[in-house]
Amino acid sequence: MIEILQQIGFGLLGGLILNVMPCVLPVLTMKVFNLVEHSKVTDGSSDHTRRLHGLAYTGGVLLMFVSLALVVIGLKAAGDRVGWGMQFQNPQFVAGMIGLIFVFGLNALGVFEWNLSLSGRPGRQGYGASVVNGLFAAIMSTPCSAPFLGTAATFALGSDAPWWRTLAMFTSIGFGLASPFLLISMVPAIGRRLPRPGPWMETFKQLMGFSLLAAAVWLYSTLQAQVSRSAATDFLWYLLLLSVVVWGIHHFGGVLYSTARRMTVRAIALALLIGGGAGGLLHFEPAAAGSAEASPHTAGCQPTDTVCKDHIAWLPFDAKRVQAERQAGRPVFMDYTAEWCANCKTNEKVFIETQKVRDALVASGVLPMKADLTNDNDEIQGWLDKLGRSGIPAYVIYMPDGTQDLLPEAITTEMLVERLGKAAARFPPKQVAAHP
Repeated sequence: MIEILQQIGFGLLGGLILNVMPCVLPVLTMKVFNLVEHSKVTDGSSDHTRRLHGLAYTGGVLLMFVSLALVVIGLKAAGDRVGWGMQFQNPQFVAGMIGLIFVFGLNALGVFEWNLSLSGRPGRQGYGASVVNGLFAAIMSTPCSAPFLGTAATFALGSDAPWWRTLAMFTSIGFGLASPFLLISMVPAIGRRLPRPGPWMETFKQLMGFSLLAAAVWLYSTLQAQVSRSAATDFLWYLLLLSVVVWGIHHFGGVLYSTARRMTVRAIALALLIGGGAGGLLHFEPAAAGSAEASPHTAGCQPTDTVCKDHIAWLPFDAKRVQAERQAGRPVFMDYTAEWCANCKTNEKVFIETQKVRDALVASGVLPMKADLTNDNDEIQGWLDKLGRSGIPAYVIYMPDGTQDLLPEAITTEMLVERLGKAAARFPPKQVAAHP
């Protein structure tokens, strides 16, 4: 029981920390923006309105996490392997998320207005939109990881975890994610400290729109790694069609027009979207096998190089190569990553691809290798499972004696340099046999 309570605590903390991750932050700030907008009301109903929006948002978050838990329970019962954020390995899902984020961004930039469904009038409308935003924030949180979250996710997703434990852990993560906005909306003292409404709000809203477009661009890089070049290009044309359609719905079928005209415009818009998709703009042929390299800087590098052209010379995952290097006495540093994993990419740019780490790799002789889970890969997922991890990022140094040094999800450059140094102390580079 103590262990379960501890893991639930980890889930709450992990969900709470997710709010400052780049996946979720734009959604949370947009909801706080809506609270500021509701504070324009001075008839005494604003506090009540904020509470209802907080509860609606929390309900949306919990609804999505409970739904995810039920899907996970069903997949585990069917014998399938599951992991945190692995739905982003599906290109259709990624494309749908790109389209949704793109539309939210256009709305924030003022290309069209969803007054009734997204903001509404305080106290009367917009609670459904808070539910939708909660659902949106929950699903956007899944490609991110955070301190404590990896431990909680492993506890929930383990093959031996009973259904009630999985459900409890997902619920705790969801409640942790929703808690900041719920606290702001429930405590009047915090609400009164929010900025007063003013012209700054339009600028802030537009900045959040650009941040949502940036999130769409980030996810599009994932889609590019999953589908063929023509499929990725055609999807861009579909996004253009989508933007014209949502603009047209607002411009030609807004609330100022008759019901008949609004329904007609929406029917035409739906027909255009269906026609564009069926006409060839939505197709998801997988990328050619072997088309993605572990590093764009490895051309011309030697197979045993750790650094080449002032970049880490990452090798793609190769189980046989790992075994051969270990037999030769050389440790292997494995980076489990994916294009859709925001934390992975942040860690790579900020903490891993640094001069200190490059120098440490050269000095230690440790071979860097990437295990890419952008697309479904049973072999790599099996190796990740052996580490006791259900999500990424994951970092481990495989030692020649069969042991391994598993790093935490939250790493620093200094931590990685220290671990590489310890690996070199145990297995000095001069003892490494030359690899053919």
